[in-house]
Amino acid sequence: MKILRSILLFSILIFLVSGFNSCKKITQDQLINGLWQVNSVLIDTSTTNYLNTLPHYTEGNDCCAYKLDFEKDNTVIAYYITYDNFNKIVAGNWEVTAYNELYVQVDSFMDGTFKITQPGIKKRRLTSEENHIKAYDSTPLDTAKTVIDIVKI
Repeated sequence: MKILRSILLFSILIFLVSGFNSCKKITQDQLINGLWQVNSVLIDTSTTNYLNTLPHYTEGNDCCAYKLDFEKDNTVIAYYITYDNFNKIVAGNWEVTAYNELYVQVDSFMDGTFKITQPGIKKRRLTSEENHIKAYDSTPLDTAKTVIDIVKI
């Protein structure tokens, strides 16, 4: 009887471990299979979109877009496009660390572990309590809470 019980417990443990890994894989596949547009980046308690600091972004009229492309080799490429021209291209790293958790380091405002929530079918919200922001190095905000809204395009 003890042997059957041990086998059953071991089977349940294997099922749970493989289930967690498959959940991570689902999150990873969702990020890889698409190009993502960053709609807003809110840093700390500010209500101002950090993207407004990029050239021409505040001009509106769909002039500009900041996009993320998550590659299979854990490379993430960030594109900032203004008036159909590449203004900036930056490569970085990313990794799904848990089912709803993503580490991403790219550009000057993303370097941290972000919790992923899904407010819509194609929308994701990335929230980090300790995102390192290189643009603010040596200031009180160089590590701050950051909320990034992205949408699959």
